[in-house]
Amino acid sequence: MNARKLLVSLFLLSFFAPLFLFAKSSSPSPNLFDYVKEYGETSFEEEGINELDSAIFSMLSYINFEGTAAEGNSEGVSLKELSARFFSSEFRYGLRNENWDIWQSCMRMLEIASSCRRYEGVKVKGYVSLLDEVASTQFSAIVFSLSPNLHFIAFRGTDTSIAGWRDNFLMTCEDQTTTQMLALEYFEKWAARLPGAIHTGGHSKGANLAIYAVAQAGPEIQRRIEGIWNFEGPGFSRNPDMLARIEAIDGRIKTFIPETSLVGVVMRSFTSYTVVQSDNKLFLQHDIFSWHVDGKTFESVEETSRTSRMFDSTMNATISNLSDAQFRIIINALFDAMEESGIHNVQDIADNTGRFTASLAESCFFSGKETRRTLLYVSKCLAKNFNQARKEEKKRK
Repeated sequence: MNARKLLVSLFLLSFFAPLFLFAKSSSPSPNLFDYVKEYGETSFEEEGINELDSAIFSMLSYINFEGTAAEGNSEGVSLKELSARFFSSEFRYGLRNENWDIWQSCMRMLEIASSCRRYEGVKVKGYVSLLDEVASTQFSAIVFSLSPNLHFIAFRGTDTSIAGWRDNFLMTCEDQTTTQMLALEYFEKWAARLPGAIHTGGHSKGANLAIYAVAQAGPEIQRRIEGIWNFEGPGFSRNPDMLARIEAIDGRIKTFIPETSLVGVVMRSFTSYTVVQSDNKLFLQHDIFSWHVDGKTFESVEETSRTSRMFDSTMNATISNLSDAQFRIIINALFDAMEESGIHNVQDIADNTGRFTASLAESCFFSGKETRRTLLYVSKCLAKNFNQARKEEKKRK
């Protein structure tokens, strides 16, 4: 059982890091909010979009704009007007995610950015949000038009639904998930409507969706893509065709990961990246609002931390030894246990940790022969690869 607990813990760390973002950072260093306050009066005509703007748009996609003028509006509504409608509506007080620190930060950013010259006139449109718990599909995207000929298509990362997190896991072992297919359809539809240059990106799973959409899009659309912004998104399956497509657009993918990255290093599909300092620790560094800002860029360091390197080496070496079928067995064992214990969102996990743990242990104990064999094999691989990673780190000293 100890080996199985180790397995579950490692996978929880890599994919469920955003669940722990309710813990607040002291944030003594300059961050995205400081950037907006200092440069918010500079228009996009005066200075074009940069990595910090891209991070802001990526995080604004987390906000639930259901029932607002941003839905299905081809003309769009200004960010200033959208913010006014959002904060004057009683709808926002019923948002399921409002008590989570990351969503509170997103709403605070909406309020601050919408009052600045740089962002207030940005047109927001095309908001869509889909959740299918039966099909384990969670998808949301939105379009920000900075000018008539410059646009940012943002894909939301994983929300608090368990269906969304199962979908997040499946991305690592499926050639194409339903959510990725939806992202491609959305991207192609809006790229056909939007004149001029296009940027796209997202945070966590949202980055994965943005990269997938561009990689799968036709050449006429790809030529118009100026930037693909990856803020600690997990990588892709080992499908050779997909990896070749990513390599073809790699020069436009801008990847940012925190110093102790535990999400962006999983199944990584990038060759270059920027490592950013954060005020938070371990998996809490997944929160972009804790990342340090230096003027108009993120404050970088030379390399990831020892913890991140060991996690990277252990997890990716283990995953490379698993077939897609074996990895799918692990995913199903974890999420079936959640469903059997009545867990439908991450708040349920926090409120029913004991019930979830008991259900998971029971699921492992009474699972079929193939599942038990797979769990044992993976546990051995994790232990072996962790020891190897530790030896490699000792050689670095």
